[in-house]
Amino acid sequence: MIRNSFILLLLALIICFSLVVLGVTLQIPNNNVDEPKENVDEPKEIIYAESIELLDENLKVDENGEKYVVIRPDENGERKYQIKYRVHPDNATEDGVTFAYDEQNTSVTVDETGVVTFAKEGVVTVQIIAKDGSAKTSIKIISR
Repeated sequence: MIRNSFILLLLALIICFSLVVLGVTLQIPNNNVDEPKENVDEPKEIIYAESIELLDENLKVDENGEKYVVIRPDENGERKYQIKYRVHPDNATEDGVTFAYDEQNTSVTVDETGVVTFAKEGVVTVQIIAKDGSAKTSIKIISR
């Protein structure tokens, strides 16, 4: 009888060991444990620009509603004007702008930061366009 008990105990140990090895080999999931969820980024809400405000205390508006500013050469004789602006709302996803003007006018250049440079007296109208294309405004710069 001791011999039968020993054989039963040995069989029970072999079965338990086999189940443990099978469980590790098959990687049976434990449904009682919370597994980490995949890191899935939710799509970010896009907030479009609604308007572009020109920021210049010397800005004027003519009878047609066109915004303009008059500049004169500085003490070094340079005719430069920095376009200052603000994109609204402040939390717009894309707050950058591009500047568009008649590039056939060879006496004027506008760089990517909004600096307008005149080689001589003249007039240029610059459009300020939100990079997402949702808002724009314009300003006429008159160099005398």
